[in-house]
Amino acid sequence: MKDKVHILVFIIFLSFFGLGYLIFPPREFSELENHYLTQFPQFSWKDLSNGTFTETFDSYTADQILAKDLFVQSHVALDRCLGITQINGVFFGKNGYLIQDYQEPDSQLQDNLNHIKTFAQEHPNVEMTFLIAPNASEIYPEYLPAFAETASQAEVIRQVRANLEGDLRIIDVTDTLREHKEEEIFYKTDHHWTTLGAYYAYVHFCEDMHMEPTPWEDYTDMHISESFYGSLYSKAPSFTQQADSMELLQNPDGEYVVDYGTERPVGNSMLEMGQLERRDKYAVFFGGNYPLVTIESNQNQGDRVLILKDSYANCLVPFLADHYSEIHMMDLRYYHEDVGAYLEEHQITKVIFIHNVDFLSTDNNFLWL
Repeated sequence: MKDKVHILVFIIFLSFFGLGYLIFPPREFSELENHYLTQFPQFSWKDLSNGTFTETFDSYTADQILAKDLFVQSHVALDRCLGITQINGVFFGKNGYLIQDYQEPDSQLQDNLNHIKTFAQEHPNVEMTFLIAPNASEIYPEYLPAFAETASQAEVIRQVRANLEGDLRIIDVTDTLREHKEEEIFYKTDHHWTTLGAYYAYVHFCEDMHMEPTPWEDYTDMHISESFYGSLYSKAPSFTQQADSMELLQNPDGEYVVDYGTERPVGNSMLEMGQLERRDKYAVFFGGNYPLVTIESNQNQGDRVLILKDSYANCLVPFLADHYSEIHMMDLRYYHEDVGAYLEEHQITKVIFIHNVDFLSTDNNFLWL
């Protein structure tokens, strides 16, 4: 009798999920996981023989399983009940914070610093600045769960100074962010800083560069969402996690021409409000990441600046756009052409690196410099 029950449960299980694949159309995108889902593979004898078909089919069945989002959240809830405090590199911290893990960097960090140093030395007539941003684990170590250990990002920033100072101006915004840690300067569900955190970094940058920052009250302050679940939530979704709120600052007098190259039509805004309908609401800034974006502003007739960036720059650059006549914003994850030649062709007078510590430690695209 017991064996029959097991067989019956197994048949019901297979039937439930098997019918799910047949009845429900495949989803193209998972809002919870924030990535495109594998579609049913096109059959060919070649793909079958080399294993491509079966590999893609396995991915398809895993991605398109019925009620997958519910199962993922249930699995996270079970792990938390068992006392597990870290899932997929994300700590369940205090005060509702999800905090990205950061461990001792390997040789990739030194390789990246070497690439940056060589690039600066090859272009001695171009003023170069490196704005380095810590992550939440460095600002809020007290929010980490008991016995959680992360590497020191302050030590990495010291390594940045030791390698690059003299060739680049180093701007470390760690102390500034610590001064404002009681405010909402990092999202609780996402690895980025908030608009407020980016604004404090902007003010610090302006002071170091002897520029006059625009006062907060001169911007139009817009609260745009109360339901933001970011990248860390996608890795460790929890039934009980509260959403973040989001705000934007806009210069009411700013006029811009924003050119995305072949990626998107030319526009007059650095914001893509349609992204607020998606889970990845941080993409409201520029609509996400692109190889190259150029921004022309009516606010200043000064330098042509190349900003080499990761996504931390996306909500910081709109503040900087009011200080330069042109900003060329380049992401080396997607731009793989000659950067030196680009400097000369576009008569770039300043280069600003804007990177967070985790990105600088792990990304392998600085070799494109």
